[in-house]
Amino acid sequence: MIQRAMNYAKVLFDLNISEECVQNTKNIILKSRELQEAFSNPAIKKSEKHAVIDAIFDKRIISFLKVVCDNECMALISQIFDTYEGIVLNHKSIIKATLTFVTRPDNDQLEKIKKFICSDYKKTGVLLELKEDASLLGGFILSVGDMEYDKSIRGTLSSLNKTLMWR
Repeated sequence: MIQRAMNYAKVLFDLNISEECVQNTKNIILKSRELQEAFSNPAIKKSEKHAVIDAIFDKRIISFLKVVCDNECMALISQIFDTYEGIVLNHKSIIKATLTFVTRPDNDQLEKIKKFICSDYKKTGVLLELKEDASLLGGFILSVGDMEYDKSIRGTLSSLNKTLMWR
């Protein structure tokens, strides 16, 4: 399933459709549960799905959506859009990261974190999502791709507890 979503996302990227058009399409589909269910329902005729697609969506993305529907892959559309966004960011040499904290870092600290990420991952920019989480007790957790840098008090206590239990 993940590979199919990746393949569709690559095709969508290669179609060179504007990011705005793709984002608008994503918003329309993901905000309508009924639309998602109708597109994923094999009992609804392809011609009816095509008519809905023709009526609602931008002409630049219609063919792509029809192919996804025809191949009964509309259940993957959220994954397709997420993967597409990752491809676009990678193409722009930007990486996504999440910083979870107790106390929000100041702008200088945020810039240092971004420089660290850019240097470590050889990217020119960072799309940094900030999340507050008081349960960390202090410090922060930085998640970049599949790496996690846990510099929180909660993480340190958990690690210490595991070490003590192991002995």
